[in-house]
Amino acid sequence: MQTQSTQSFQILNREQPSPVTILLTVEVDAPTTQRMFDRAVRYLGKHIRVPGFRPGQAPAAMIRRAIPEENLRRAAGELMMDEFIPKVLAHEQVEPYRPPKVDIERLQEGEPFRFQLTIPLRPVVEKLGEYRDLRFPIPPQETSDEEIDQAIDALRKQQMKLEASPERPAQPDDRLIVGIQSLEQEDAPRNRYMLTLGETFGALDNLLSGMREGETREATLTFPESFDDPELAGKTLTVAVTLDRVYAPVYPEINDAFAQQHGYTDLSSMREAIGQRIIQSKTEYLQDQARNQALAALRERSIVHLPDALIEEQLREEAEDFARELAQNGLSFEMFAQQSGLTRDQVIEQLRQRGVTRLQNTFLLMAIADQEGITVTDEELDSITEIAITNTGPQTRARLKEDPELRERIAQELRLDRALQKLLDIVQNREQGD
Repeated sequence: MQTQSTQSFQILNREQPSPVTILLTVEVDAPTTQRMFDRAVRYLGKHIRVPGFRPGQAPAAMIRRAIPEENLRRAAGELMMDEFIPKVLAHEQVEPYRPPKVDIERLQEGEPFRFQLTIPLRPVVEKLGEYRDLRFPIPPQETSDEEIDQAIDALRKQQMKLEASPERPAQPDDRLIVGIQSLEQEDAPRNRYMLTLGETFGALDNLLSGMREGETREATLTFPESFDDPELAGKTLTVAVTLDRVYAPVYPEINDAFAQQHGYTDLSSMREAIGQRIIQSKTEYLQDQARNQALAALRERSIVHLPDALIEEQLREEAEDFARELAQNGLSFEMFAQQSGLTRDQVIEQLRQRGVTRLQNTFLLMAIADQEGITVTDEELDSITEIAITNTGPQTRARLKEDPELRERIAQELRLDRALQKLLDIVQNREQGD
């Protein structure tokens, strides 16, 4: 036990259960605790009206009786935290990486105030695993005429136009306006749908093929669960299907003029450029795979300590990002859990593990940057911030260029990017300058 006779508080116990967490049990003496309660009474009394007195002017005893006990304890506790957490941290010479967590053990008027402080420290890479022997090579990539044709066809389809074709029978890829009415119930509604022939389901495609505008055919159809209309989805019904309109797709011809519309000199140069883009896309995908494999192997070889407070902070960010992603797809958290067959706790645990992985990757890359001597100069930062804020006014640019927190954040991001690129060069055995 450490005691401080010249101070109003003492550290009853200090533990360090991990390299990134310190636990302190602190006790503030009874006279100081009472003074804090008295301060809390004066503070709260400014907002309490006592008959016959101006706000805050009534005797302390009368104000004290007018304050609910829970409100007084809360206010006194906040005053104690504001005053003594900084003093305790300074006394212990500890710099928290995130705000400490406080657990109050005892808070009563006239008695010593006791609380426990959980202090998260900066993450520690206790062991950076060997990474120079990792190899995840990426072979040279190629493309085929078929892949290029598919890419050009996708561009061609973007310029597709529809042409009314009332005189000919329906053909695959036509857009059809179709009416469907159940024959199994009297006065059933006749609903209309726009369908692409060949993209509905087998029985309906076969029924529609060769039909002409105004023609009606009857059949018993089993509609798939994925059918757009919930009134029909998953049901087997005898229906009348009427073809109301036929629209034929009209595509542009693939030639030099088509290529020029997309910014190329001719069709040959277009095919060459698209082929290069396909190769680049394949290479970038394999590079992402190599990075992930290298980082996974490095995590297995390393030991990284993360404070719980940082993990919880990252979990909140992961959950917020995930919720936004679900919302963009028209899903709620509960709907996703039901569809995936996972419980809410299981989803949260997956998000937590994803967050831990990202944090471990970040601090391992920082350790690589330190070990490899990767730095960012002030000249580089000046150039980067100038580019990054080109569209802002001169006063804003000047302020951001002189903002130390912004400069530090950009420098850290650059070091992480360079460390990741260094790791990728190593695992692909194409490191330069060694």
